[in-house]
Amino acid sequence: MGVGGGPVAVAIRSFGLVVGGRTLLRDVSLEIPAGQITVIVGASGAGKSVLLRVLAGLVGAHDGVIRSSGEIRIGEAAASGKGSEGGPFVDGQLASASPGVGSARVGVVFQNYALLDQWSAEDNVRLAIDHRADLREPPEQSAAAWLKELGVPAATEVGVLSGGQKQRLAIARALAGAPALLLYDEPTSGLDGASGRLVAERIRQTQRTHQRTSIIVTHDYATLLPIADRVLLLDPETQTLAPVAPGYWDDFFGSLLKPAGRLADDGLADEACESDSAESDSAVAGGVVRSLKRLTGWLNERLAAIGRGVLGGLGGIWMRPGEIRIGWVLRFAGDYLRSVTGPSAIVYLGIAGGLLGFTATYFSIQFLPYRIYTKPLLLEDLLAAIGFALYRILVPVLATILVAARCGAAVAADVGVKRYGSQIEALRTLGISPTVYLRLPILVAFVIGTPLLTAIAFQVARAVSVLCFTAMHPELGPYFWHPHFHSRIGQAGVGLTGGWFAVGWGDPGWRWVLLKTVLCGVGVGWISYYRGSRPQRSAGDVSDSITSTVLWATLFVLVVHFAISLIEFRSPS
Repeated sequence: MGVGGGPVAVAIRSFGLVVGGRTLLRDVSLEIPAGQITVIVGASGAGKSVLLRVLAGLVGAHDGVIRSSGEIRIGEAAASGKGSEGGPFVDGQLASASPGVGSARVGVVFQNYALLDQWSAEDNVRLAIDHRADLREPPEQSAAAWLKELGVPAATEVGVLSGGQKQRLAIARALAGAPALLLYDEPTSGLDGASGRLVAERIRQTQRTHQRTSIIVTHDYATLLPIADRVLLLDPETQTLAPVAPGYWDDFFGSLLKPAGRLADDGLADEACESDSAESDSAVAGGVVRSLKRLTGWLNERLAAIGRGVLGGLGGIWMRPGEIRIGWVLRFAGDYLRSVTGPSAIVYLGIAGGLLGFTATYFSIQFLPYRIYTKPLLLEDLLAAIGFALYRILVPVLATILVAARCGAAVAADVGVKRYGSQIEALRTLGISPTVYLRLPILVAFVIGTPLLTAIAFQVARAVSVLCFTAMHPELGPYFWHPHFHSRIGQAGVGLTGGWFAVGWGDPGWRWVLLKTVLCGVGVGWISYYRGSRPQRSAGDVSDSITSTVLWATLFVLVVHFAISLIEFRSPS
């Protein structure tokens, strides 16, 4: 429900919209009635999705592509443009995108659904319920009730749902967040005719039942115009957003080749207006077609960034402590901790540690210069050097590099897919800050996971080292290896198992190891989130974000180890 307890109207005053230097709307003023379904139509590339994201508050004040001016009021919440030296149009943002009492929550049903597909359908809806607009009010109904009403299987994983089921789930999640205004971005796109009609009927039924003011942008005129209470035509040629009278809606079923501005003018008139001449109509129509083709190609790259998540980045919606649901934050943290320290990561680091332990032990002893003469004299010191090098240098460096490559790539891919699939935008429309629910859990996962994986790698390296030494010198065995291997890392106990799982805690060196691994974890986590959350226009951009994460994260790890080593290892006095 709206701020005032019922459906809200949307008032647009002197509104202008510029995308990439091209003016799409200029000085538009109109009102979208409360409690009705308004369908916005226009040619492909006209900017309908951009307008939808402006209404949703998904275009930041510092967006480099989109600029807006004027005022949009949703209930009592408003967004106004402010003067700027840069020109007549300035950056604007929608205040109603912020959650909480006294502001109008805007729900969005995205064209690509933007569902969290690692969870069940019920989890997606429960997330919205737990972050609904007014937490002081009880939820309208349970997650199971929402899914039953919309006809979505409750316990089914999102990934196996059909397209129509995903669309209905997206509607259920948006409604569960208790929005005052509900926006639909091409809700029947990609669906067959029967599924599209079912979704349209669900939208109409939902609007009648829950009385949400609804705005739909679409190309599917045949399916969605029949459920509309009002139709608006967005025409970038005339830079207008104008209502079309019901008697002229049938003109949309064929095409929009007729000059869009003239169609809007005709719809507003009480009686038909004749054209100046057939030749004039033909010339204007041809010009519109050519302009739309150019505009479509030019906007494709830019609108994709908007449609797949211009937001996200590093900034987030500010959330008051009472709005943060710790259980959900911990759930995101658990997901990322499993991604960082899952079985494959443990096996990966364990194998690397084992190879390192074998290499350091076997080749250091086997290829010792003049080993017939020097080994009896240097074997104890050589074992101490091997233990010290594995514990303080070799394992931490190799482990953190591998964490940066393997785990950094995994997390960057996850965040990149969330950005590409509009999931980060969907979180924002629910009043959820990606900074709190994504970046913070990622950092926690890396801060815990990096030292843990390094410790696992060292334990395996040490186990392989003792096996290798025992195989090379069975007459000395592990009891000779143990005190000498640990003599420089604070575990020079006489027993073979003494300190086996807590190596180094008696020596200050563990603090350096912990410092390096934690710093590396923080840096890799930050880089992974930053690269993944950047605008992802295509699958290629997601791939590039993974590659750049591996590049910058491994470089960061090497710099950390180099810088700390200058302080850690000082020349003996």
